[in-house]
Amino acid sequence: MRGSFAKMTAGLILGAVALMASNARAETQTENIVAEQRTYVFLQVAPAAAQAFLPAGWTVNPAAAGATKDANLILVWIDRKLGLTTDGKPLQSGTNKLLVVLVPSKNTGTGEAANMVVAGTSADPAGAPGAYKAYGAGAVNVDRVEKNAGAASTVEETWLARGPDGNEVNLRVAFTRGVPAASSFDMRIHSAAEPSFYRIYRGNQVVDTVRSVNTGVNRVSSVALKASGSGKLSAAINGSEKIIAINAMPFYRRLTFLP
Repeated sequence: MRGSFAKMTAGLILGAVALMASNARAETQTENIVAEQRTYVFLQVAPAAAQAFLPAGWTVNPAAAGATKDANLILVWIDRKLGLTTDGKPLQSGTNKLLVVLVPSKNTGTGEAANMVVAGTSADPAGAPGAYKAYGAGAVNVDRVEKNAGAASTVEETWLARGPDGNEVNLRVAFTRGVPAASSFDMRIHSAAEPSFYRIYRGNQVVDTVRSVNTGVNRVSSVALKASGSGKLSAAINGSEKIIAINAMPFYRRLTFLP
């Protein structure tokens, strides 16, 4: 019995090693994001405003269920603590702050569903236009205050992103932390500027859904979102948008690969 179990375990390990080796041959690692702190804001905007971000052959594809159901535009505020190249050197300046704009989308020909990077701002100029050819170099700042009273922890964040074209996005959010959920991910992220281009993300994250209109969770005491300027983002975020969900992510790490 013990010998059979050992043989089975050894077989599983060898199979996993073989699969990893196969993936390594087929893919090229490009970066190691060691640690980030993130805040996700899932929005429902006018369908035409979300579609305006996408290239031909792709259509908006909101989640059909779950905490982010009906969200068709996603703002990802990133506070990068450390990013490394594959040989362990700092990625660009090593740290960075970014605003990344995603649209959940679907290829109308193949039916493939994917989040698509449609715009963004990088505080580190070396991060623009980025691998997705979608980022502008600009100011991205965050002020974060966390207070503890017994077991409860309250957080106040103020984010500002100002692109090279003068367009701005501001987010102010205050919430009480809950018990987050840890998960791993393996996903493809496409580029709106070059739809055939994608990167593969594999990693781990800790997610605290502090608000979701679909599940009834709401530990957000205040939130204000505003976009200004003449771009697509200000046309989408014009006061008619609905905040579907907010995720606080105190920890995120990943390895990035090219196919």
